[in-house]
Amino acid sequence: MEKLLKRKGDPTDIILLTIMLFFLAISLAVVLLANEQIHRVISTTVLNQSEAYSSIDESFSNINEFVAQRGFTMFFAILIIGIMVSSFLIKVHPMFIFIYIVTLLMAILVTIYLANTYALLVNNPLLARISDNFAMTTYIMQHSVMIMLATGAISMIIVFSKIGSADITNGRGDL
Repeated sequence: MEKLLKRKGDPTDIILLTIMLFFLAISLAVVLLANEQIHRVISTTVLNQSEAYSSIDESFSNINEFVAQRGFTMFFAILIIGIMVSSFLIKVHPMFIFIYIVTLLMAILVTIYLANTYALLVNNPLLARISDNFAMTTYIMQHSVMIMLATGAISMIIVFSKIGSADITNGRGDL
């Protein structure tokens, strides 16, 4: 546990970001599909004639249209901000830039495969209706390669351009 608490930044953060976004996007698509099915069942049964139906219908619509998209976008923004903050917190010798570049290239490759997999899944006729209403997540996943490239490049610039980043031998930097 102590090792996890001392971990301040890592070049693999971009890969973890990509994998977490992919699984969150797929999970939300499946949840929204189930939510739509439940909403359809409620709409076609006797429950649609009750007094509470307008509230139920509004709740399902609110979850499908706003909560899921805004939640995904907020989670995405928080993860990117976390990567930037962890980039400010670490001190790395400039000779490790090669490792960061190779890791960024691997992250881009993983992002390409995951973005293509997401595109195949949302083009499925069953999930196509969901992806039409899930515009922000679909946009982020379609442009995830460029987003990860920009995030990785900015993170690398922050890590290697800090004042005193090369002075890691005695533990005291200019910051």
